[in-house]
Amino acid sequence: MEKNNSISPLTLFLIKASIVYAGWQFIYDLVLLPDGRLDTFLSLSGVSAAGGLLSFLGWDVDVSGRILTCVGEKGVEINNGCNSLNLLGLYGGFIIAYPGPWKKRILFLLIGLFSLYSANVLRIAFFAVFNANLPQYWDAAHDYSSYVFFYPIVLLFWYLWTIISDEKDILISG
Repeated sequence: MEKNNSISPLTLFLIKASIVYAGWQFIYDLVLLPDGRLDTFLSLSGVSAAGGLLSFLGWDVDVSGRILTCVGEKGVEINNGCNSLNLLGLYGGFIIAYPGPWKKRILFLLIGLFSLYSANVLRIAFFAVFNANLPQYWDAAHDYSSYVFFYPIVLLFWYLWTIISDEKDILISG
């Protein structure tokens, strides 16, 4: 009887995911976060887009760099490390680690990253309006906003990728 020495698809995925995660954390903590340019771009563009959205919806807002203020109220500041960059990397890491055709993977990765960026814009707008109306609950809103704005999107896109990737047998070990 021949012994199968090949590694199971699930084990291979877990190994790849661990390597991608460790690599992302290394790059994020030692390169991207200290450099700050990508964080700065995400913070400034997110605040600007959220300010534009609120203005379009009729709010009187002021955008000043990383700070978005509903005029006459206390503003919210989007700092490095709080602009979804780390979550964007984790999302991308899963898509990269999970098997599937590269052309489809890149398209799906870009759609997901854009969706998460858009969710962050909504989150920033929510923060400004929430802080203007219910500042006493700011800490709770900030602490739990990821559960509302990001995690459902990330989990949905991860799930969709497991279906769209054409890899049906990853949970079946050889």
